[in-house]
Amino acid sequence: MKITMSWKKIGSVFFLFLLLAVHFAQSQTPRKPDLITLRDATKLEVLIQEVDDNVVKYKKLNDPDGPLFSVRKTEIASIQYGNGDVETFEAVLEVPGYYSPATPKASTPIASSSKTISPKARFQEELRAATPDRLRAIYKYYKAKSKGGMIMGIAGTSAGVIIAAIGTGIVVSATDANGNYKSYQDEKRAMRGGWMMIGGFAGGVTFGTVGFVKGGKNGSKATRVRRELTRRNEPITLSLSPRFDPSNRSGHLALRMQF
Repeated sequence: MKITMSWKKIGSVFFLFLLLAVHFAQSQTPRKPDLITLRDATKLEVLIQEVDDNVVKYKKLNDPDGPLFSVRKTEIASIQYGNGDVETFEAVLEVPGYYSPATPKASTPIASSSKTISPKARFQEELRAATPDRLRAIYKYYKAKSKGGMIMGIAGTSAGVIIAAIGTGIVVSATDANGNYKSYQDEKRAMRGGWMMIGGFAGGVTFGTVGFVKGGKNGSKATRVRRELTRRNEPITLSLSPRFDPSNRSGHLALRMQF
């Protein structure tokens, strides 16, 4: 029986599947950003998470999975939401001490500057302004995100390679030395193997790339936090553990620091 599914056809099907995968990835359009205009004319493009009586909580546009930041309503002139709605804040919010007379005015996480600041420089400024405890919490967050991304990349790539290899084996075993199918059942089996090859390759590339990119990006941020802690001569982790000395029946606390 002659070959009815040539390698050229398999390649065409694979190319079509790859185009569909790219189209699907591009179709996942991100949420439109919200625009916060401060009273000093500074504009912040963010993703607002919550608006309560005193503050507006948001995440940075370039890090939607990152930490949650907040800005006081007393500092905001207006908010233009991603859906086009605009909310303005009246002058009553400018009354001194309207919310907390005894506490100093909270600074915004993003520098109030009219000139454009790169995300990397803005992140570094936030690290320099953060307390050591805050830096340690940020380090743990990005370290865990980096580890999760690397695991996703390794697992996705490995699974894709295994599935593609199984599919290749099925296609090869379904043909004889001359490249002809041994039977109609072998032809159908070879088609299934071809789809396994395409799916395994596409899945391995997609999940592997996404996982490794996320792992590298978050790992880089964790490294910058570590450098800032090292610059301040601060340990990365602090832990207190109770100890008991049975010889003199006394207890104490042991402080463990990791640099």
